[in-house]
Amino acid sequence: MTRRSPIAVVGLAGAFPGARSLDAFWQGIEAGRSAARPVPAGRWPVPAEDLLADAPVPPDHLATVRACLLDPEQCDLGDCLEGGPLQDAGIHRLDPMVRLALRVGIEAWRSARTESVDPARAGVILANIALPTEESSRLARGIVGRAFEAAVLGADAPLASDTTLGTDPRNRYVTGLPAGLLGRALGLGGGGFTLDAACASSLYALHLACEELHAGRLDAVLAGGVSRPDSLYTQVGFSQLRALSPDGVCAPFTARANGLVVGEGAGIFVLKRLADARAAGDTIHGVIRAVGLSNDVGGSLLSPQVEGQRRAMAQAYERAGWSPSDVDLVECHGTGTPRGDAVELDSLAQTWGDAQGPCVLGSVKSNVGHLLTAAGAAGFMKVLLALRHRRLPPTANADGEPLPGLVQGPFRLLRTAEDWADPGRPRRAAVSGF
Repeated sequence: MTRRSPIAVVGLAGAFPGARSLDAFWQGIEAGRSAARPVPAGRWPVPAEDLLADAPVPPDHLATVRACLLDPEQCDLGDCLEGGPLQDAGIHRLDPMVRLALRVGIEAWRSARTESVDPARAGVILANIALPTEESSRLARGIVGRAFEAAVLGADAPLASDTTLGTDPRNRYVTGLPAGLLGRALGLGGGGFTLDAACASSLYALHLACEELHAGRLDAVLAGGVSRPDSLYTQVGFSQLRALSPDGVCAPFTARANGLVVGEGAGIFVLKRLADARAAGDTIHGVIRAVGLSNDVGGSLLSPQVEGQRRAMAQAYERAGWSPSDVDLVECHGTGTPRGDAVELDSLAQTWGDAQGPCVLGSVKSNVGHLLTAAGAAGFMKVLLALRHRRLPPTANADGEPLPGLVQGPFRLLRTAEDWADPGRPRRAAVSGF
């Protein structure tokens, strides 16, 4: 197979639970800390404790009130729009998700060397989940809620819903608005779009960005993922799916694992062809050698299958020209759901076959929860920071008994960080998002 030239990561920015900076994000990972906490008072229209229920959780109730959520200040725009085309566009009235994507995207772009990039040949590809946000929910209460009340109580009855809406009507564009505004804020003319491929979304966005660069259609791409839907919606939804950890602890690849923890955040990267990055004098945080893709035809959201995951892994290694034993670190999908973890570990074992280790496994979801469409971006960011610091990171909550597949074989789960010793070749890692 013809090898494609590598794609360089030349800029990055992020906002993650429990971390006001990327340095703080890395410090939490290196220390094996979890950002899970009770949902802050006032975040939801009703007190979180009022919705808590024992299993089996009834409709519109919660299995836990713990989640990994951003602080409100992490969605502030600061002065990032100052002097730009969106300065007076009323962006402060838009949903926190939109402001989060704008701030992180602009910070990522400004962290790269872009003075030689033709803006007409730069674009935006973002992952963003197609779920209700806080402000779109406000719109729904004002429009649908009022119509429902009028139908039930009569047109002349006092109505409880917000008849003035109280929010900018642009907030109805839940999924696509951030990418369009981000491109406009930076004056990029190479196009932009948003995708939702569930938990694989931000890695898929990085793949599509690589394709644009390989094809020569663009010279720089802002790519990554954002996820900040209405967390009440996701908390109730995962409770009903029985995928949420009742104790609010994500403990992937251990016998303690009993479900995922909801998270939110954003990670956005600037990508260029490696030759262009070197010519521009960019800081190169890492290079993407290959991406493998597959569809798990017979699986489902909560019941994945080995066959589809294995095909994606095998394709990535073949395209990169690597053997699995060339990899020192695998940042797994690792949700902390018993079924998902067992399948992923089996997929890894079949992909490795007789290949020798040791290879460290990990999952950033143990630190910041499951960021849905930004989950892969969080994992990718973790790996880039591990490369920068030359440290193999631990997995939080890994103090329980490891799954049988980790007792023998090439894989290990770290409880404390270790130096990433020089392997006599470039340090290499893999990132999965299923």
